[in-house]
Amino acid sequence: MTDPVKSDLDEARRYWTLGRFALTLLVTSFVVFWIWIYAFAPRNNPDRFETTAYAEAAEPVCAAAQAQIDALPSGRTAHTPQERAVTVRLATEITEQMVADLKALAPLAANQRDATTLGRWFEDWEDGYLVDRWRHVDRLETATPETNDKDLAFVVQERVSGGFYTRRIDGLANVNDMASCHVPGDI
Repeated sequence: MTDPVKSDLDEARRYWTLGRFALTLLVTSFVVFWIWIYAFAPRNNPDRFETTAYAEAAEPVCAAAQAQIDALPSGRTAHTPQERAVTVRLATEITEQMVADLKALAPLAANQRDATTLGRWFEDWEDGYLVDRWRHVDRLETATPETNDKDLAFVVQERVSGGFYTRRIDGLANVNDMASCHVPGDI
């Protein structure tokens, strides 16, 4: 006859195998992680402005520029790279003016942290995005019939610190509810 206590102990040991223990530990870890995320994790984004004054003033400037760019002919209507260059040049000039107008609003930044964040944002626009747009205009204007289509593609350069500056431009616009202040989607 078997011992009922030993039989129950053997059954309990079989139930708690290493795999089941690991799975239970994993599920418990996920539950604890999500509780921490929802209840205790910090919620402030370093790119969020302290006040909405700048964002509220910037959004109409960006919306007007985007509307001007959207009104330009589509690249599909151009028969040559030079025809496309005319439209891209106009859109780049509009974008450049938009950035200048946005910089004029910079005094609306609430504090030094916001001003520093804006400064980095403007660097991404001026030292990254606009430089790449002007390079693209030059490539289109100087293209020959032998130029490969791949050589005429719009290329976004990576930042020295890594990543693409267009991500930071769009990220700051998203965080501060400036939906029209993304990089233009015309090219």
